Amino acid sequence: MKRIFSVFMCAVMLLGCTASTAAAAKKDISPAYEWDGHPVIFIQGFSGPILIRDRGLETEEQVWGISPADLFKKLITNLYGIVSSISKYADGDTQPFVEQFREVSAELVDDISMLPDGTSKYNIVSFPCTVEESSIAYIKNELDGDAMPFFQDDFIAALAKTVPEEYIYVFNTDWRRSQIDNSAHLAEFIDSVLAKTGADKVDIFSMSHGGQLTATYLYYYGTEAKVDNAVLNSPATGGTTLVTELLGAEPINFDLEELLRFGCVMLNIELDLRWLGRLLPQDFLNSLVKTAFNEVLLPYAVYFGSVWDFMDIETYTKLRDVYLDPVENAAIIEKADKMHYDCMANMGEGLRRAQEAGVSINIISNYGTQLGTGKKIDSDFIINTTHTCGANASAYGETLGADYVQKNTVCKDASHDHIAPTGTVDASCCYLPENTWFVYEQYHTQTWYDPYTRNLIIELLLTDNITDVHSDSRYPQFELSQNPLDGVYARFTDSKAGEYGAQSGELLIKSLTDNYTLNILSVKINGVEQDIGEKLSIGRAGEITVPCKIPEGTDRLKLELRYERKNDLLSEPFTRTVYFEYKD
Repeated sequence: MKRIFSVFMCAVMLLGCTASTAAAAKKDISPAYEWDGHPVIFIQGFSGPILIRDRGLETEEQVWGISPADLFKKLITNLYGIVSSISKYADGDTQPFVEQFREVSAELVDDISMLPDGTSKYNIVSFPCTVEESSIAYIKNELDGDAMPFFQDDFIAALAKTVPEEYIYVFNTDWRRSQIDNSAHLAEFIDSVLAKTGADKVDIFSMSHGGQLTATYLYYYGTEAKVDNAVLNSPATGGTTLVTELLGAEPINFDLEELLRFGCVMLNIELDLRWLGRLLPQDFLNSLVKTAFNEVLLPYAVYFGSVWDFMDIETYTKLRDVYLDPVENAAIIEKADKMHYDCMANMGEGLRRAQEAGVSINIISNYGTQLGTGKKIDSDFIINTTHTCGANASAYGETLGADYVQKNTVCKDASHDHIAPTGTVDASCCYLPENTWFVYEQYHTQTWYDPYTRNLIIELLLTDNITDVHSDSRYPQFELSQNPLDGVYARFTDSKAGEYGAQSGELLIKSLTDNYTLNILSVKINGVEQDIGEKLSIGRAGEITVPCKIPEGTDRLKLELRYERKNDLLSEPFTRTVYFEYKD
């Protein structure tokens, strides 16, 4: 019973942090640029858009976009029933838990449920939805900021240094629907923005599900050339295996230590909860999640067009006939078939077609993390690396192999090195090899906490300064995440990020945190410990240089930095692993 209660308290802790803690952001060092007059459209991820039922009527109610505080309150209200049902589940009686979970989630899942033809059961619209109410200026001044994109105030503030807030728009659409429908909605919204502002083109920044939507729009409407710059951050362009794992019959296997770290990164809270992940009953929790999804949520989820869009082509083909009836669900199947066998199957060709029409398209992909459900797939914890951009990626924990030769199926220039320093990603076969950047160990969409990636995105979005991955040495195609929760950053002082040369012999080590002094405990290169004397101390957001000895006869280096947070009593030592490849 104590273990079961600790499970519940873990959820309460994370939700409580969300509800009551204001994340401490790093000082904004984003630059301003000369504005070109193009409005910016910001497209959120799957959970961002607010859904309103019966808008304008006495029965008007917000049915999606519920605050963490409301969820926290709901958990507390149902505390006894939840703990009791989990206790019975542990004894082998699963039904009380299913009934309790159904009761807690009943109102939410019913309010957003869809009919077998993929249309909404209730009269629901996204909010804000009109151009007039979708600008950041309107949201701030007329809506008291209530519809601001979740956890992205800092990023929008950085955009507003260049673009007036009345020209920054948040596009919300009904995330439950197929992207075939949503891309048509986006096309109408862009026309409305152009008509209202008198501009000739817009710029688009999108993320996750919104990135998939933008890619779909560019596939079908990109040749209209109404978009100048489009930046897709962690786009679910080819779906994600995470959704497939939940729908499939196999058990899921969340790594709780990684899941807790992901939660802290999402909330921008520098907590070390690895110890809690080791205490909690992992197999039991995974069983709870799978049971809750299959028994309660699955009957609703299969009528969401977006769920099918989140599957890759092979998985969709396999599961479509398992869950969808060819007559009753014919409308869902028609759009899902078009999405997979037309759009997804030819996405690279479609994006390049839009490029030729004058649209500058750039993709930010993340890699180096195991998929959240425990599958050994290289990802950003949520989206497969391959599915964001079309790259070839090895299984998580493996490499492409010492004898691997890059495919060059899209980039035909053999002199371009599109292999990651880790040896795990080949970008030469991306949809857009020359316009796709990769950030190692960055979690899904967490760019606004990382000054490096955020500044890259803003410059790609608001200027024409960066034409491709070769044009600016500040932004190599492969870089390390520099989120404060990543602790440290390292590169050789005489080389670009992820590279070293024949004369390299000095490491630059930076602290990424403003909250702690760090102690460097050891430095290893290819398993050989370097002589750093006593442990080295780095002040908050400070940096040091460390001499090192490069082993001979190798083209790649594996650097292991072991460090601790000084005076953080609840934290254990960390190890950050950084990879480098030899360049003449």
